[in-house]
Amino acid sequence: MTDIVGIDLGALFIFERTAKGEDVDDWLEERIRHWAPEAIYIDAPLSLPGVYFGKGDDHFFRRADRLAGGMSPMFLGGLTARAIRLAAQWRARGIEVHEVYPAALIRHEWDYLRIPSGRAIPPHKLRLMAGMFALPPPVAKDRHEADAWLCWLSGHRHRSGRAKVIGDQEEGAILV
Repeated sequence: MTDIVGIDLGALFIFERTAKGEDVDDWLEERIRHWAPEAIYIDAPLSLPGVYFGKGDDHFFRRADRLAGGMSPMFLGGLTARAIRLAAQWRARGIEVHEVYPAALIRHEWDYLRIPSGRAIPPHKLRLMAGMFALPPPVAKDRHEADAWLCWLSGHRHRSGRAKVIGDQEEGAILV
């Protein structure tokens, strides 16, 4: 049993990947059944802007997206829909699911470690982040794997009461 899982929808903290051409959602469902985590921390929007539920007038962004500097769930379209569907399935099985945003974690907590978008996080910066939590640094092959670890790290921060909540729980909050 795994306590928590960090997902970038490109890689997992233990850095398992799907084979090229394999159905990612089916593969991910099988892994989640196998691990039976208590909680999942995922780098993907898990809700739509409040305007679609009679709150506010922004059709593109949730308050959390604006505060975190994230992309619009509407622009991400299919990824948002997949994440919402997967989260609903996992929650129906009693698994907590939380939205996290690795770039916001770095921006809000460790701005001095900022890495240009799309670039790999240098190993020395991963070691610095890991050292702050007395955790072993990951050996990430690319930004997706590093982001999956940062998702897990956000979960670790949340479980230990150190995570910040960005946005509004009712519309959709992001943990960092």
